[in-house]
Amino acid sequence: MLEQIADPARAAVALDPAGLAVYRNNYRVGLIDTLAFIYPVCRQLVGEDFFTGLARVFIGGHPSQSGNLHLYGAGFGDFVAGFEHARELPYLADVVRLEWRVHRAYYAADAAPADSAALAAFPQARWGELRLRPLPDVAALLSPWPAASIWLAHQRQPVELNVDLHRQPEAMLVRRLQGRVEVDIVGAGLAALLRAFGDGATLEAAVEQALAAEAGFDLQAGLLRLFQQKLIQNIEL
Repeated sequence: MLEQIADPARAAVALDPAGLAVYRNNYRVGLIDTLAFIYPVCRQLVGEDFFTGLARVFIGGHPSQSGNLHLYGAGFGDFVAGFEHARELPYLADVVRLEWRVHRAYYAADAAPADSAALAAFPQARWGELRLRPLPDVAALLSPWPAASIWLAHQRQPVELNVDLHRQPEAMLVRRLQGRVEVDIVGAGLAALLRAFGDGATLEAAVEQALAAEAGFDLQAGLLRLFQQKLIQNIEL
């Protein structure tokens, strides 16, 4: 084997095309299984055959960049949003994006939450510059579709998808609580505030996004809820 590595010509002869084909096939099957594990609701919505075809196309353009398969599939939601044959299910991409956040929440590192009393350590005149970092397992999403209701319906057996796909948009909060990932439907302002914090926005910028998402958003009540539910990891200036 060492001689083959040292001599590229001999190495090329030693490579077995059939063996490489088996390896490539096993690689693709492994990634398809990974996507099926991360996105079970998507698979149920479109069916096994469609999902497998969808996954194959995605894998063809998105090879794994890490040996940790828990990190694979982050861009699947954006891919689904642009996939021509999924246009008849306009809500599907946001369901997939929610599933990714559920997956990441489950495997996120543990961290201690901050207490609201920590705000007192900062001059009130500079609170607008503060950056509140959510816990690693916490995420917020806003969708023009009832993505959370669709996901929640698939957590019960048998599945009863009694969801009006033309109802109001949904905002959702994802977090891990006692080892279990919870998805809650929340107000758009709270979700926008938390999402902005997750993106690294200052308190002032996050409030602007919250008010844009929900006119009349109550900042005091929103911040109180974030701390009461232990969603914030730390506060930085």
